[in-house]
Amino acid sequence: MKKIPVIIDCDPGHDDMMALVLAIGSPALDVKLVTTVAGNKPLEMVTRNCLNVMHYIGADDIPIAVGCDSPLVRPQNHVDPLLAEMRRNTGAISEGAHGKSGLDGFTFPEDNPKKPEEIRAVEYMAKILKESEEPVTLIPTGPLTNVALLLKCYPDLKPKIKKISMMGGTCKFVFTRKYMEFNTFVDPEATKIVFESGLPIDMYGYDVTYSVLYDKEAIERMRRNGNQSSLMVADLLDTFMYRHNHAFRWLGLTDVCPIHDACAVAGVIAPDLVTEAAYMHVDIQTDGKLFDGATVCDYEDILGGEKNVRVIFNMNTPGFIDLLVRSGAACK
Repeated sequence: MKKIPVIIDCDPGHDDMMALVLAIGSPALDVKLVTTVAGNKPLEMVTRNCLNVMHYIGADDIPIAVGCDSPLVRPQNHVDPLLAEMRRNTGAISEGAHGKSGLDGFTFPEDNPKKPEEIRAVEYMAKILKESEEPVTLIPTGPLTNVALLLKCYPDLKPKIKKISMMGGTCKFVFTRKYMEFNTFVDPEATKIVFESGLPIDMYGYDVTYSVLYDKEAIERMRRNGNQSSLMVADLLDTFMYRHNHAFRWLGLTDVCPIHDACAVAGVIAPDLVTEAAYMHVDIQTDGKLFDGATVCDYEDILGGEKNVRVIFNMNTPGFIDLLVRSGAACK
């Protein structure tokens, strides 16, 4: 089987962690590069988490490049008022779903020899695209800052990008505000650049990620694999379920939980897992008003705009969980 060349751009994060395990454990993917971007936590923290995960699952041969530490235009802390509003309205636990470290629930060894590359993320992404004999799939699971910069700095490399399979956005699912999802909210201008790039985009947003949920049995199946990567995953998913369901208690979830970012990887590995999707025009708001970063989806095709995004609505949950468990077992 010919492997699919991919670049993963992430901000770990429990769900990014699972996306990395899924990608590294899959025989279908050739992970050329992993890059980091500030999002769930500051850049230094998410980079450390990424290095820890990749080393622990036995992926030291894959380079990690450090990306942007803030959005293209806005200060990194522009998201703080929304997060504070959520905590006030819900009495949510402090530090959010990912905890203080960004990966609460597991202690990684301190003697990790893996270091990031000297070359920065956007330049390294361009290097991979130039050298690849075939188009590369980009899988961003955090804010789209690095990807937007890549497209602006190296527009001649667009033909070397097969598609963008991203976790972000929302169509009909209301989380905190209509059309609002965290990754697109962090960097609205970058999101707009990517969505208007003309590249094929698969959007794995809240509509699908809150329909594809793992449960306690999935955690136990992962634990029964017995290898160190699967045991790490089980501990982290257990913690994430607890923290997520307390932080976002208005969703009413108890013994199930989303694992957002893994969906964007699973859809590349096994496209037939997608059971419901639709092409539509998606506009990104950046006008400084209520809906900055919103993915406003014309799902009724009223405006007649270009159908620039394939919005994923549902996936085969049992097949998705099976893929997660198999990938965990295939890692170190």
